Amino acid sequence: MPTSDDLTKPSSDAEFIKQALSEEKKDHSKLIASSRQTLPNISVNGVAIAQDANARETQYHPASSQEEALYLAAQALTVRELLRQAVHSSPELGDSAWQADEEAAIAKLIEMNVVPKTPERTACQQYYDNNPTQFVTTPIMQVRHILLSAPPEAGEERITLKQKASELIDTLQNSDNKDADFIELARKHSACPSKDDGGELGTLHKGQTVPEFEQAVFALPLGVGVNPIESRYGIHIVDVMAKKDGRTLSFDEAYPAIENQLKQQSFHHALCDYLYRLGQEANITGIELQMNEENVYRG
Repeated sequence: MPTSDDLTKPSSDAEFIKQALSEEKKDHSKLIASSRQTLPNISVNGVAIAQDANARETQYHPASSQEEALYLAAQALTVRELLRQAVHSSPELGDSAWQADEEAAIAKLIEMNVVPKTPERTACQQYYDNNPTQFVTTPIMQVRHILLSAPPEAGEERITLKQKASELIDTLQNSDNKDADFIELARKHSACPSKDDGGELGTLHKGQTVPEFEQAVFALPLGVGVNPIESRYGIHIVDVMAKKDGRTLSFDEAYPAIENQLKQQSFHHALCDYLYRLGQEANITGIELQMNEENVYRG
């Protein structure tokens, strides 16, 4: 069975900055331009943001309207200029650091000015108590299947294959030797490479298969499912051979992950605070940045 590999995990300072910017109020009237201008004239402490840079930046900010994309691009460039000026005025960094490596200079600036709090154990305990469903291990299942392959757009073919799958399920339900018959049917009908192993997919954990297949399979009881399962790959006949439900982690088991999560949240909010402070201390024209202070954690 193909697996889903499209998960991403933000880890860079650039990603944290992107998240922080998402907390700004989305009031696009704060983008100040005259009716004769396509792009606004923006400056940060007297340093102008080039309009051609704004136009180029817009392509990296897909949005529902040109106005929104323009605002997001202008916002990103304004914050970057704030960070550049902060690097330049830092005795530890200076313009040479920016010239050498802009991203490294920003990372160092953030390291110097954004200090996350390490959460106390009592705060971790409170988070654990308030979010019990987050600390349950994923179920484990032993599953085999028969895949009747059809692309998502093949509507008529899928209807036919669902009928065929239902007939095969009836055959298995009335079989005196389900194991042998399932293996035989898998080898004869399945379009999955697992057919050579009688359709066995091995041990499945959540997150290993495509979402629509996973959601249906993990809801099944033991035995052959009474209904076919549809996924992007086609129609599946599924036999749950074994199933072990997840268990609740103890606080001590969950503690390292909770501590890390709360520390990351603290870092994010401290970064929001820092960007807000830079914006408040600067003379910015052409755009008004308003950090959403209500969402900034101050502990």
